Amino acid sequence: MKNKQFILILLAFLTVAIACKKTETESPVRLFRPVISGTLIADSNAIFAAWQKIKGSTSYTIQVSRDTFRTVDVSLTVKDTGSVLAKNLKWDQLYQVQIKANASDTALSSKWSSLGAIKTPRFPTILNSPSISDITENAVRVSWVASGATVTSVRILKASDSSIVTTATLTGTDVTNQYKIVTGLSPATPYIIFLYSGATVRGWANFSTKAPFSGNVIDLRGITGRPSVLSDTLPLIASGSTVLLKRGETYTIAAAVNLSKTVVITSGSDLSIVAQPIISMPANFNITAGSSIDSIVFNDVTLRGTDYTAKYVFNINTACTIGKMSFTSCKAEIFRGMIRTQTSTAAIGNLFIDNCILDSLSGYGVITVDVATSKVDNITIRNSTMYKVEKIITSRSNSNTITMENCTVNEAPLGGGGNYYIDYTAALNVTNGIIIKNSIFGVGKTAATLTVRGVRVGTTTTVTADNNYKTSDQVSLGNDIPNIIPYARPSTQLWQDPLNGNFKIVDALYTAKATTGDPRWR
Repeated sequence: MKNKQFILILLAFLTVAIACKKTETESPVRLFRPVISGTLIADSNAIFAAWQKIKGSTSYTIQVSRDTFRTVDVSLTVKDTGSVLAKNLKWDQLYQVQIKANASDTALSSKWSSLGAIKTPRFPTILNSPSISDITENAVRVSWVASGATVTSVRILKASDSSIVTTATLTGTDVTNQYKIVTGLSPATPYIIFLYSGATVRGWANFSTKAPFSGNVIDLRGITGRPSVLSDTLPLIASGSTVLLKRGETYTIAAAVNLSKTVVITSGSDLSIVAQPIISMPANFNITAGSSIDSIVFNDVTLRGTDYTAKYVFNINTACTIGKMSFTSCKAEIFRGMIRTQTSTAAIGNLFIDNCILDSLSGYGVITVDVATSKVDNITIRNSTMYKVEKIITSRSNSNTITMENCTVNEAPLGGGGNYYIDYTAALNVTNGIIIKNSIFGVGKTAATLTVRGVRVGTTTTVTADNNYKTSDQVSLGNDIPNIIPYARPSTQLWQDPLNGNFKIVDALYTAKATTGDPRWR
């Protein structure tokens, strides 16, 4: 019995001894990963980061990268602090930031912890980024805002290797005009502009010259003072031709012009004239009966009716097929409607409107399919402004898709009646759905009745809407765009001068100003 008790006591002693030894030799614990304190801040070309200190750390290592740490642009080690400022970074660049806590025994240092990503701001510049109207196949208009030291020169570099293509010294006239036209560039080539005051860089911007026109090009820029030249020319050209119009010139469609062939009508390059060519339309375009046309394209032109009674860009009353009808960087104003399929079987595959301003369109709005035997399969309106428009999309037949994105809409549709932004009646459908996103909707048309109706469509149509806002002075009569976000201020406070077509966002409290509406106004 005594032997058994002795063995039990010995086992208990050995267990305690082993446990004590294990505690004495247990490995020290690795430091916890630091976590961010506040948010990353990009101030000029520097990033400020702060974190919560880790007990036991002797220092912190911070890394900054542009490619998720495949390479490291900046590596800093700091002691006794909870923040750091990484300086001399690139402008207008997205960076990632990570950190680890260091221990005196490096084996116990923490693992890397992400503090997030942030983009540095664009260089504070007086240089204007060139728009499409500032660029030709072989030249660019460089413009700037007069501020600070007088600008003295412009330098153009080839983007592929940063080699200097040309340096232009500015004259007194250039400085007064605040622009310089630089020629001698190559078509379809990326370049970088640098603007200087003496040896000081005042800004830079990337751009690419336009590709040269290919195929059969009909250049009307050398014919001036003859308004009928466009309507005289269109019946004579081959299918697939590109017709170049002179900027600032007016071309008149005095009698209906029937199109039967693929054509591009565009402004030609002329950096000395800013104004678009105007196609004045006492009459409209139509389609020759029985025509099958691949595409009709209008680019960088102003289409202007003479009244609201019976003027359209297209008033199609014939059986025809059009693969694509496109309006890019255009203005359309003072029409009863922009596009109407009036009678017969007209089939348009794709209607594409991009970067346009559509102003003062009466009862037939932007597009009206006015007969059940006609159709437009796919409709896309994006990066555009529509105001004083009594309807936008109306159809008496089904479509496949509708997309409206990055649009600014005000004084539309006509208030007080049965008008909608999009109207397919309750019986017709858009087979593959309607997408509306990143757009701002103001009041209805007419000051007396600012009411608005949204979308009317058959029950099988899916309407997907995201990041859309409506101003507080909009009065809804129902059929609202799904999930549209009410904004607490009226259209007259959100935009600079909406009644006169200036939709620059001036309300500093509008938090979606960088993500909604026509991008030209952001």
